[in-house]
Amino acid sequence: MINLTELLLDPDFIDNVPFKIIQYQATDVILEEKEETQDVFFILNGVVQVSLLINDEQGRLLHNLARLVKNDFFGELSMFDGEPRSAEVIACTQCEIAKVDGTAMLNFMEKFPDRGYFILREMYMSLIARMRKNNVRTKEVLDLFLNKRS
Repeated sequence: MINLTELLLDPDFIDNVPFKIIQYQATDVILEEKEETQDVFFILNGVVQVSLLINDEQGRLLHNLARLVKNDFFGELSMFDGEPRSAEVIACTQCEIAKVDGTAMLNFMEKFPDRGYFILREMYMSLIARMRKNNVRTKEVLDLFLNKRS
C-alpha cells in the first residue's frame, strides 16, 4: 500500500490536483459538521480529533469518533458522495495539513487508473478499520445500556 501523502510529491498529481499546505494551531476547527465542501485532507504532522456534535438538555456535547495522526486522512466521504460533512475535525496539536481539491482528485483517479486503484484501496482499507472500531464501540455502548436496564 502507498502512503497517500506521497501523492503530494508525484509530478502528475501536482500538475492535476490543486492543494495547499495549511498550518493549524491546537483547538483550531479544520472542518465543521454540515459544511458543504468536497476537499480531502492529509495530515502531514500533528493530531486531530474527529467528533460528532450532539445536542442534549445541557447544550452541545462532542462525541469523539477518532483521533487521527500523521499520514492519516479525512474528508473522503464528502469527496466521494458530495454530501455535507458528517463530523467536525479539530486540531489537538499544532498541525500541518494538506487540503486537496476533492473533485480534482477524483478526476486524477480516473485519468491515472493505476494510481487511482491504490488511492481507492488505501481509503477503503482505512474506512474498514474505522468501521470495525465503530462496531466495537457500538457494541460496548449497547451492552452498557442493556445491562443498566436489567
